[in-house]
Amino acid sequence: MSSIDQATSNQDALLSEPGEGRDTRIRYLVVVAACTLAVLGYLHRVAFASAAPELATTVGLNPRHLSYLMAVFMLAYGLVEIPSGLLADRLGVRHFLVVLILGWSFLTGAIAWVSVLPVGTVWPLVYLLILRTLFGVFQGGIFPSLSRMMTDWMPMTERGSAQGFIWMSSRMGGALAPLVVLKLFSSLGRWPATFWTLASLGLVWALVFWPWFRDRPGDMRGVSGVERKKIEAGREDHQRTAHHGMPWSVALRSSSVWSLCWMYGCLGFTGNFFITLLATYLRGHRHFDQTTTAWLSSLPLACGVVGCLFGGFLSDRIIRRTGSRKLGRRLVGAFGLSLGAVALLTTIVLEDPRWLGLALCVTFFGNDMSMGPAWAAAGDIGERHAGTLGGAMNMFSAITGAGGALLIGRLLELGHSATLFVILAGVYLLGALFWMGVDPSKTIADLKAKEDELLS
Repeated sequence: MSSIDQATSNQDALLSEPGEGRDTRIRYLVVVAACTLAVLGYLHRVAFASAAPELATTVGLNPRHLSYLMAVFMLAYGLVEIPSGLLADRLGVRHFLVVLILGWSFLTGAIAWVSVLPVGTVWPLVYLLILRTLFGVFQGGIFPSLSRMMTDWMPMTERGSAQGFIWMSSRMGGALAPLVVLKLFSSLGRWPATFWTLASLGLVWALVFWPWFRDRPGDMRGVSGVERKKIEAGREDHQRTAHHGMPWSVALRSSSVWSLCWMYGCLGFTGNFFITLLATYLRGHRHFDQTTTAWLSSLPLACGVVGCLFGGFLSDRIIRRTGSRKLGRRLVGAFGLSLGAVALLTTIVLEDPRWLGLALCVTFFGNDMSMGPAWAAAGDIGERHAGTLGGAMNMFSAITGAGGALLIGRLLELGHSATLFVILAGVYLLGALFWMGVDPSKTIADLKAKEDELLS
């Protein structure tokens, strides 16, 4: 019997144990909390990109300046990924997430203060560069922390679906951002008020989350013995081993870890274009009006919502049917990136905004089919080091995304949009190849144990 089948049978047996109560399913409320955080994180992130064309006109920025702002965010975001994952693994996520969301929410509101700086000088750019760098620092801890949260709270056979829901929610935030910004602009009449309104949502989330959540299922009020054992079935005792640090010597020699990180780096290089500079491209190079740009920026992320759910559920479904985590994660992830590459290439010849929108939607659907399997694989391979490994993976994505933003800005400035999309599609295909090296059935702890056995 496979480890997955054994875990599933263990879970079924637990439901019949006397004296344990019932499966209280508090873990699904934890997933809801994670999803609302992902919505807010991407709402705040994409709101800046959506407002960037208007902001640039108001304070005197050009497309290259905007690419600098996107790049410094991604670079700062990437550099704090591993430290954030280590903190999440060692300290727990309850306090850490509240600090993060309060920090980035304040920085979102503080964008409004750029309006008091003299237009035509270097100061608006300098101020925004500082804000976007700090914003990246605070946002960098979101998904490593959520990776650790899901590893602590979800059974192995539900992780792909949980990660699919989280990334679905992030895309919902990203999809809503252009429309929310457009609506707030028209309702409030001033974009500074828009940013402070968005910032206030983070405070509300923190005030609800912190009093309720606990890092471990065993410390959470209302969680039954059945649910705790169902969560823990088929894996090592996290609470007993959580104090052990990441065995870097083992992780750095793992081809699976490197393949996962490079795959996610390829995904970030191309995928972050939709989050950062798509609106600038549509306005400046396709010459669409503000409303068309808002919709074409929003719809791909809306399709990403479906892609995240579909990819996560399909990955878990394949694992339950075959007992192979390797097949379930690899197959779905590689197919998604290949689909995205093909669809992105078609945008080069499409002029009608309806067909262009369809191609962009299919591209991002394929992109997001990979998200659930990728983060579930980080949990599968990392287990008690899931936050750190998720941070390493996301660091690769952020750094390649920063480099991509600079390249995209330069190619758009030169008018080489066709070359740009060929490069972006090629990187997607490279990511699909890296998926073939990811083996979620081999955890870092297993590799460390084998190494210790050989040395003893």
